[in-house]
Amino acid sequence: MSITPPSAREEFSGLSGFYESEIAPYLRAKEDARQQAVMQAGLIIIAAAVAAFAVFRYAPFGDGNIQAGVITGMMGLAAATWRVNKTRGDITGGLLQRICGKLGYAYRRNIGRPSYFADYDRLKLVPSFNRESWEDEVRGARHGAEFVFCEAHLKYKSSGKNSSTRTVFHGQLLVIDYHKKFLGETVVRRDAGILNRLGKPGREFQNVGIVSPQFEKIFEAWSTDQVEARELLDPLVLERFEELDRLFNGAKLRAAFTGGKLCLALETGDKLNMGSMFAPLEGPSRVDRILHEFDLIFDLTDVLLKRIDGRLDGAFSVDAVRPG
Repeated sequence: MSITPPSAREEFSGLSGFYESEIAPYLRAKEDARQQAVMQAGLIIIAAAVAAFAVFRYAPFGDGNIQAGVITGMMGLAAATWRVNKTRGDITGGLLQRICGKLGYAYRRNIGRPSYFADYDRLKLVPSFNRESWEDEVRGARHGAEFVFCEAHLKYKSSGKNSSTRTVFHGQLLVIDYHKKFLGETVVRRDAGILNRLGKPGREFQNVGIVSPQFEKIFEAWSTDQVEARELLDPLVLERFEELDRLFNGAKLRAAFTGGKLCLALETGDKLNMGSMFAPLEGPSRVDRILHEFDLIFDLTDVLLKRIDGRLDGAFSVDAVRPG
């Protein structure tokens, strides 16, 4: 068995040997843990189903028996899901630790709220939330620029008798050292129509008029420095954002140029994971899946940090000249 690199990038060279020496032994060692988690989850579901039926059939709640039975069953399903996801997270963390080490990047599985999130919150790059979880932080450098990205899962729980919890953001936050000092702050977000006014980053921000009709169909831009914003959002950068919108279709791209950094948020969901727990671990498909996600992130940083050679049509080409 061998790995099929998602592209010809030099970062992916030598991966077949690395898989045989580092990844395959690790996956074999974790196979028992996977099987045990799946078996225990199955037993939890069976026990919960029996308990739910008993509650429904024999509990002294009258008309409330159905509701009590449903709640019992849902609690069992939640416990089984937690058991499987915990083991999958532990195995995925070890897998990512090894892959990131091979790529020359630092990795942390459980991170808490990162300090760089303050800019996302302040500039309204994510909606309001009161529940949060953070994981899979990767740090490194590409084309001479440092970057860090992580996965955020943000939820909002309403109050009151009929409270509910909904996900408001689940995806990747990426911060790139843009190697350029900014005089002001510029925010770019997908056009929300009549709701654009509600997404204004702050009182000091003003709408930026963009000469590209195609860009204005997709995005809305605000800035505290109109002159700088028009320089930052030149035709090349506008074309990059349009390509990113195609590359991450439906991910609601939003970005901010602030403090010499470019902050991006993409609603990609849970991407850096090893896949299903209901199949044997060993096999290159687990690694292929994760490498594909890294390849997309490399695409993203290439588009943002390097000069583009010609138009961007799906598969784009770049040369080695840095912007600005």
